[in-house]
Amino acid sequence: MHSSWFSYPITRPFPFRWFTPVAIVGGLILMVLFTIINLASSAFYLKPIFTDDPNGTTTQSVRWFMKAPLNWDNNMKVQCQPKILSVGDRVFSTNLGFQYSVKALTSSDDDSDFRETYPSIAYLNNTLEDCYLTRVDINLRKSDARASNSWWLSWITTFTDATASCNVMTSEGLVNITLGVEYTGQSDHIYDYVIEDDYKTHASTWWGTRLLNVYFTGILSTMSQTQDLGDDSYWMTGGITFTTNPNIKDIRDPKLFNLAGWFLSSDGFIQNEPLNDTSFIKTDPKVRPLQPCNF
Repeated sequence: MHSSWFSYPITRPFPFRWFTPVAIVGGLILMVLFTIINLASSAFYLKPIFTDDPNGTTTQSVRWFMKAPLNWDNNMKVQCQPKILSVGDRVFSTNLGFQYSVKALTSSDDDSDFRETYPSIAYLNNTLEDCYLTRVDINLRKSDARASNSWWLSWITTFTDATASCNVMTSEGLVNITLGVEYTGQSDHIYDYVIEDDYKTHASTWWGTRLLNVYFTGILSTMSQTQDLGDDSYWMTGGITFTTNPNIKDIRDPKLFNLAGWFLSSDGFIQNEPLNDTSFIKTDPKVRPLQPCNF
């Protein structure tokens, strides 16, 4: 008798009468369960949206189907792409005032031995905290070679640098941001160095720009009237530095800033006496009206 290579086992039905319906129902349940798991884990697409509250978005957008076991590989977690803030970037705040330049990024640690410096940080629109002005430098520059008293335009090339410090919470922890801003007083009625100059919506910025321009023009006018040093020499350049006194918290205190300065004349004479003694500055006794400020 021929023997085939193929064979089959002897089978018989299960003696348990409920096995067939239980197996069918159980199979259907498992099929539905695996379908739901597969749907939650891979049957979707990510849609990018824009938000101004990334931290609130990541914490409030977690739904029930985003958690285990439906989403076992956790690939439905809401993530926000941060703004990479690097040293040298130009930024501005929601107050729409100055445009700042990022000068340094360091960890906010009181111990300098453990303080780290970062080239960039991931910024998630967190609020800047503990901001304060650290330093103001007024760089005096004469634009002509006239020795006699003149108009304030003789010092129009003068500019001011200011440095501020703020803390912000990031993925690296609390980070200190050093911000710098430069101001040039090209005119007493131009206020385009701020982003928004509307007295109705940004009254404090509007008023601050007027005070800043008046004060800056006053400095230029004072320098233009202190030129007669004798022997045809005149003040050519100089610098005035205001450094914040960390022990003073009241902005109305005259000792809020430590004052220092220097002046250089056209014949090479350097004057760097403390600025609380201004006897070296010769002023014109005649009253010279300043140009009226335009508001």
